Amino acid sequence: MKRHLISSVGSAIALVVCLNPVLVAAQEAAASAAVAVNQSPEEAKAAAKAAKAAAAAEAKKQRELQRLYGLGPYPVEIDAFVSSRPEKLRPLYRTLYTGGERNAVLNLQRLGLAAIRSGEWGAAEWAFDKALMRIEAIYADNPQANAARSSFHNEANKDFKGEPYERSMAYYYRGLLYLRAGDYDNARASFKGAEYQDTLSEAETYQGDFAIMNYLVGWTQKCQGQTSSAEESFGIATKAQEGLAAPAAGDNVLFLAEIGNGPVKTRGGSSEEMLQFGPGPAYEESGALFTLTGGAASPAEVRTLAASSVTYQATTRGGRAIDGIMKGKANLKQTTGGIGSAAIQAGVMQGGDAGMASMGIGLAMSLFASAMKTKADIRQWDDLPDQIMVGTAKAKSPKWSSTVTFVKGDQKLETKPGGWMQGDAKGCSFVWAQSRPNEIVETIVGEDAGVARAVAAKKDVQKKNQAFRQWLEL
Repeated sequence: MKRHLISSVGSAIALVVCLNPVLVAAQEAAASAAVAVNQSPEEAKAAAKAAKAAAAAEAKKQRELQRLYGLGPYPVEIDAFVSSRPEKLRPLYRTLYTGGERNAVLNLQRLGLAAIRSGEWGAAEWAFDKALMRIEAIYADNPQANAARSSFHNEANKDFKGEPYERSMAYYYRGLLYLRAGDYDNARASFKGAEYQDTLSEAETYQGDFAIMNYLVGWTQKCQGQTSSAEESFGIATKAQEGLAAPAAGDNVLFLAEIGNGPVKTRGGSSEEMLQFGPGPAYEESGALFTLTGGAASPAEVRTLAASSVTYQATTRGGRAIDGIMKGKANLKQTTGGIGSAAIQAGVMQGGDAGMASMGIGLAMSLFASAMKTKADIRQWDDLPDQIMVGTAKAKSPKWSSTVTFVKGDQKLETKPGGWMQGDAKGCSFVWAQSRPNEIVETIVGEDAGVARAVAAKKDVQKKNQAFRQWLEL
């Protein structure tokens, strides 16, 4: 933190010097005056001329930067923000800084998960905390968020907040980080937040059925000795997910395995107005087998059970399948367009001044309809898993270690974990593994480049992005 603060201060000084031509000119003038005492008139004149030329060059540079980048970010700002970050994650930090407010939540989610996979726990906590702060502003369980949600529309030109399953997974990963630290109270609050987000869209609420979240709530309660509460939470989870079993009474090690590729978003409907969800690319693994060594663990091998499918959560609401969302806007466009066509036709038949008036109204409504933006927003958190598997075991001493093998039925695969996290808190421990490889990709899947450029060109958006970048530095 201290090093980051020093870096930030140094960067700020560099920015002021680089981007403020007036200050540069004043500094040049002061420097010239300081040495002018020992200069001849000719030398002083030459120094003043050089200082003036330098100030003019700096002013020209500033104008060129503004022409190219508007209100920023400028290359020196980007480099200052990115250079102090973990090297492997720098591409995502760059995307976060340059992407602005519109993609902030999505970029923070992607950064947070990549940080977990890389073992950068502080970066992961920071990223998910920042993402959840913005999600809470719209989707918290309070009157202020309800009021904000009533005027929030998740179109392609709006700030990304994600679909219910994406918001749930942000809370889920933050909960795992708390679990790793042995902070059961905050872990439980995060898992409850994940379950709540699964029930909530922009305008409707549904019955929650994200079993793994209730299971993890139960685990935190079990770790704190809240037996009756834990039994209730495990009961909700096992009811929601067929084949899932509560941990045995003495189990003190939790195993989580994430396998496969998560859901993808596509557009449907005649005007591409419908947001649809489907399964991600096919994958080979069907489960995970954890092996414990040392610590007199029982059993020595733990085969995980399916606890939840992220794809299922994306394609259902309250357990009922959906074919897409955002139908309302497409219907509005079709209705408005139909009225406009009818008015034009009536005007032609009617003739005279009244007919011209009808035609004018019809033309205006038709133009309004054609101008409406109906494309569904398909920006997506593209590296989520499909299945979340769970298992538990009993370790009689803390001196144990674990490995994971991903399986296809009874066949063991050569797949290496794409991520690994372990927490050895007092009384309870947990291990998390992910089957997909850790790939850092800057590109946002589903981004509409035309929309992004149009939004970024707006002065109010540029000012908002300036404030966002300052907020990132806090």
